[in-house]
Amino acid sequence: MTSRAADVRLTPPPATILVVDDSPVNLQVLVRTLHGTGHRILAARDGRSALDIFKRARPDLVLLDVMMPEIDGFEVCRSIKADPDGQDTLVIFLSALGEVSDKVSGLQLGAVDYITKPIQAEEVLARVATHLTRQHLERELRRSRDRLNRELASAGRMQRLILPPELPSHAAVRFAASYQTCRHAGGDYYDVLPLASDRYGVMVADVSGHGAPAAIIMAMIRAALHSHSGVHADPPAVLQTLNEHFEYLWDTEMFATAVYATVDAGTRELRVACAGHPPPLLVSADGVRPVEVDGVPPLLMMPLGTVPSTSLQLRPGDRVLFYTDGVTERVDAEGRMYDLPRLSAALSDAARLPPAALIEHVVADLERFAGGHEPEDDVTLVAIGFD
Repeated sequence: MTSRAADVRLTPPPATILVVDDSPVNLQVLVRTLHGTGHRILAARDGRSALDIFKRARPDLVLLDVMMPEIDGFEVCRSIKADPDGQDTLVIFLSALGEVSDKVSGLQLGAVDYITKPIQAEEVLARVATHLTRQHLERELRRSRDRLNRELASAGRMQRLILPPELPSHAAVRFAASYQTCRHAGGDYYDVLPLASDRYGVMVADVSGHGAPAAIIMAMIRAALHSHSGVHADPPAVLQTLNEHFEYLWDTEMFATAVYATVDAGTRELRVACAGHPPPLLVSADGVRPVEVDGVPPLLMMPLGTVPSTSLQLRPGDRVLFYTDGVTERVDAEGRMYDLPRLSAALSDAARLPPAALIEHVVADLERFAGGHEPEDDVTLVAIGFD
């Protein structure tokens, strides 16, 4: 069977091509070769003229002779690539030189190809078409990527609108939060809900995956939580209700871990229920430890059965930190994980700080540890504190 790949002709869109050669005969041959291809053809007989034309016309591709008086082709290429507007310009060297070192020098300067003289018209046309087509596809890819980034950035801004614009304040208990997505839109969700009689509900959830799918599920969880206000005072009922609400997602690959707690500002009682999520950390005079709570599988996967809860009596000065695993699984450039012991140590150092300052301390420690390495997961922290 004969492949038809060789019969497929590359048809790049119209482009501007600058031909540079100090030989009038070679220059004429090149111009004639390219005539009729649909491209705009410009010509220069020396390096200085070539640079002047480049600055005015910004060609897409330059066919550039190497051996020229005053300014040779290597220097012209170096000047083009030093110009920010020349980073995307294709340079193909033309030379009778056949030394490997000369070809390597040209490619190291940023050229994409090297054609050896005497020039063959079919070779020139084929290489020009190939590189212009590739350039066109790369530009289209960048445009698509930039358009997607703009859309995701817009989605991220919209997503932040559904997070609490400000957290409740109370004389006996304070709340603080930090929210960072690894992309424009993320799958983490947090909320602090005012309940009756000086009580509050605290929700932290983490949808599997990243980007738009996770962000959509996150927004759906937020909408479902706010539409079932009748269960907000009962942590197990909240998780059970959310899971049943999304029964239609049980057979998909999506799932969400979640922890929901109620906080009584008067009695300082914390009641927690957990679905596959890291338990909150209690920061007290006795040290830092996870709140012991029996959990159930993550939401959106299967029926949960009975959801247990744990009640904890807090004392003045106690802090409680809710977080997503993007905190403890944050890695540095060498792949080392921040992990729970490091988080606990950071909390110990900030144990007496108010919730907002405590979170700032943890975030700063997290960034120092990462050393500029970008997060690979969303990072969310919510702290409560009694004074």
